[in-house]
Amino acid sequence: MSDIVPSSVVGPSPVAGPPPAVGPPPVLVGLMGTVTILGQPVPATLDRLVLARLVLAEGRSVPVSTLIEALWSGELPERARNALQVKISRLRSRLGEHRRRLEYRHGGYRLAITALESDVGRFTWLVRAATQAVAAGEADAITATSAALDAWLGELPDDLSRDPAVHAERVRLRELWLATREAHAEALSGRSGGLPDAIALLRQLLAEEPLRPRGRLLLMRALHASGRRAEALAVYDAGRRLFRDVGLEPPTELQAEFERILAEERAAIRRPPVRHIPAQAPDGLMEVARWAADQGDVHAGLRLAVRGCWWWWIGGHRGPARELLEDLLTIAADQPGVDDVASLSAEAWLGVFGSVTVEVAEHMRRAEAALAAAGPEWTKPQAVAATLIAERLYERGDHGRARALARLAMQRFTALDDAWGQSLVATVVARGRLLSGDVTGAELRARRRLNEFANLDDPAGLVLALDILGYCAEVQGHLDRALQIHTRALEVARHIGSPDWEVAQTIRIGNVRSLAGEADAVKSLTAALRLSADIGSHTLHAFALNGLGVSLDLMGDRSAALERHRQAWAFYEQTDSVSGMAYTGARIALVASDGDAVSLDGDALGRASAALRDAAATNDPRAIAHSLEALAMVQPEPTAALRALAAAHGLRQSSNAPLPPRQARRLQHRRAELAARLGGRFDRLWHEAHCQPRRVADELHASASVDGSPDRA
Repeated sequence: MSDIVPSSVVGPSPVAGPPPAVGPPPVLVGLMGTVTILGQPVPATLDRLVLARLVLAEGRSVPVSTLIEALWSGELPERARNALQVKISRLRSRLGEHRRRLEYRHGGYRLAITALESDVGRFTWLVRAATQAVAAGEADAITATSAALDAWLGELPDDLSRDPAVHAERVRLRELWLATREAHAEALSGRSGGLPDAIALLRQLLAEEPLRPRGRLLLMRALHASGRRAEALAVYDAGRRLFRDVGLEPPTELQAEFERILAEERAAIRRPPVRHIPAQAPDGLMEVARWAADQGDVHAGLRLAVRGCWWWWIGGHRGPARELLEDLLTIAADQPGVDDVASLSAEAWLGVFGSVTVEVAEHMRRAEAALAAAGPEWTKPQAVAATLIAERLYERGDHGRARALARLAMQRFTALDDAWGQSLVATVVARGRLLSGDVTGAELRARRRLNEFANLDDPAGLVLALDILGYCAEVQGHLDRALQIHTRALEVARHIGSPDWEVAQTIRIGNVRSLAGEADAVKSLTAALRLSADIGSHTLHAFALNGLGVSLDLMGDRSAALERHRQAWAFYEQTDSVSGMAYTGARIALVASDGDAVSLDGDALGRASAALRDAAATNDPRAIAHSLEALAMVQPEPTAALRALAAAHGLRQSSNAPLPPRQARRLQHRRAELAARLGGRFDRLWHEAHCQPRRVADELHASASVDGSPDRA
């Protein structure tokens, strides 16, 4: 908006006009935050007060008597007019070449400047333009409100409030600022993907001004639109208590919004659950399936086994289920005429159960081949297997294959009119968005899935959705909320008897506690490491190793941290997990640096370069940022190190994934060191790399390849 303000607006009510040929004039006088003329502070309080009165008159003459009354409020000094003239003279001197603008006319003084030549006038004009854009629903409402907020430089100084007229203006400007913040949040709420930013802005506003009804109403609506009805109701309840503490009732509009959301919540609670899957697999199903095969009916055994696979997957029987399917398929291979549908379903599920072992790549290829042979009209068990294989592919960084499988599974569940299956696929796709760097989109979709699984009365689905939401909160730096969500997911996992998901949530909780600086994080993660070994999940074991490595590093035990990360690396290298190697390789390089001055340990530079190549293959901006941070720490050439660090910072900002403060300290020290070494070049290089992070990452990736860094460190 700042490039379309008119070049000349005088008077109390400037309005929007056509774009001028040139930009707005420079600010000559500032009253917001610090009183200035031509950018230089005005030190004397009474001089500032005279200037404030002249600016707020908006080009009109202010009588001498009015100025004297404002300065001395009834206790006039001798020769008050002469004293006022001294202050006018000093102000003229500060105006320099603009001194003629401060003139005496008709018994008063006038400062002949346009509204846009003072920071107060410019802010007021931009607020009005923004208000018009929001009211008209214009596409640039976000830009307009943002421009107005950028023009806010702070409240008028306290010492000017001795004059009632200036004090009234101080109050008016603050109200305009608060209302514009609300308008900006409202505009964000109407933009695709803007709800999380709007919610954050409104929460901050209410923390400062808890009795603002408009801000509270907008926060309730934004939370409701995000599928967070319970939080929206809690916002109202907190406001109701605050209003009553000061002897007021909540405004009518707030009460009406509360009643509307509450009615939806009650309707959702009353809605009867719709089950699309059985509550659990029957006890002894494995034995019955094996018995049927032993009796010569391997077809029946395969069909029974396939029916139980989902429940064995979530219920901690992955190893025995894999053995059963292998045995049944071996028997089926020797018996001609066995139903292809049952055999191919068993092959697909065998791949699912094998996806958590060291032979993960082979098992997933086997599953995909079986699903391809089954044709387009999958059975429900086949579609579920495809969905879980897609989830593992997303986790390993192979997003193309994952999307293809998820799309086919969604098409099949839609044809079958299976709401549960559609929610399952949508949850996996939400995880894929998170692993592609779209944290905001993943969070919004996971909340929808959470509501859907609640309506379906499916606790397993709740765990899947909660896991995504908790990780989104962790990525965004909301560690308290992440801990609450993962704790809830852990409770549900224990309730349904899912040891694998219980271990996964235990690791998540340990990771969050580690980032929050809690002393028992290492103990928690060590316990999770033992549990992952007990249940035989190689993927969870590697996950726990990396979590423990981060925690040990933050505690200062670098050698133990490196050992854990190297153990995790061995698994990811053996299973050819691109995303696993990208993250773990970068972690090893980061731990191998000492934070203040780069101290290489082994081939940390090669490790970081290889991590960047692997991260680029996943196209996950967070993974690329992580590997760039590692490269910045171990790259001895200062310009390359700076570009890597700035690009990483740009990627984290664009993907709404800030680095947790405890992990950021090492990079902050590195940035300060590079600033000292590069001197005046630092700001320009930082800005260039920060604004084009993907291009910089590609260039550093190409440079590493040319330099001959190993493909796998």
